[in-house]
Amino acid sequence: MPSEVPLNRWFSSERAMGIAASVLIGLVTVTTWSTAWSDWNLYRTRKVYGEDPDKLAEADLISGSLGIVAALALLGAAVVFIVWLWRVRWNAEMFCRGEHRFTRGWVFGCWLVPVVNLWYPKQVVDDIVAASDPRTDPLTPVLKDVPGTHLVWAWWLTWVAGLVTGNIVQRGVLVGASQLGDLRTNVILSSVSALFTTGAAVLAVILIQRIDELQSMRPWVPWWAVGTSQSGFQPPAR
Repeated sequence: MPSEVPLNRWFSSERAMGIAASVLIGLVTVTTWSTAWSDWNLYRTRKVYGEDPDKLAEADLISGSLGIVAALALLGAAVVFIVWLWRVRWNAEMFCRGEHRFTRGWVFGCWLVPVVNLWYPKQVVDDIVAASDPRTDPLTPVLKDVPGTHLVWAWWLTWVAGLVTGNIVQRGVLVGASQLGDLRTNVILSSVSALFTTGAAVLAVILIQRIDELQSMRPWVPWWAVGTSQSGFQPPAR
């Protein structure tokens, strides 16, 4: 990290928050595979024991319990990751004058609004990476003109694939599945979702580390303090 921070300190290291997000993302991966196993267990129980109410009730209880744990883990990881994203976005605004595609409120909102949450978050991260990169001129006017990275693309595509297979297809179309064929399909989709989610989790952790590295390497000097011609600019409101 830089040895000195400007006296009007607005930059902050988000390494600790990034580590916390990474740990929780790892936990989500574990719970995702646990729920995939519970789906397989439910399918196997139905196949082996037929309509035995006790066996089916036990399998349903395991599946429901692991589903609740997985939902809580996902919620915790999402909250910490988005807070981390908000804070590195703030640093990014200090590094570079370039206009982000979305206002700061969209750092939260882009994950909640249906349909646009399939691509807005990627663009938010693209702009943060561009502004944090030491190679980006601090007076770059528009960040969307800075070429994106393969890492962000890979992370986002695997995340969306896991989201579609896990939530829209599996939890939407097959919710309440009880027939053996439906349960088998459920197991397949759950396993595919877990694979994509694992890939997205690994890439998300790498992305967190990468943004931390970029923001650590870049001098902690706000764009309006670079050179002498920027003395009349005012810092963005926090």
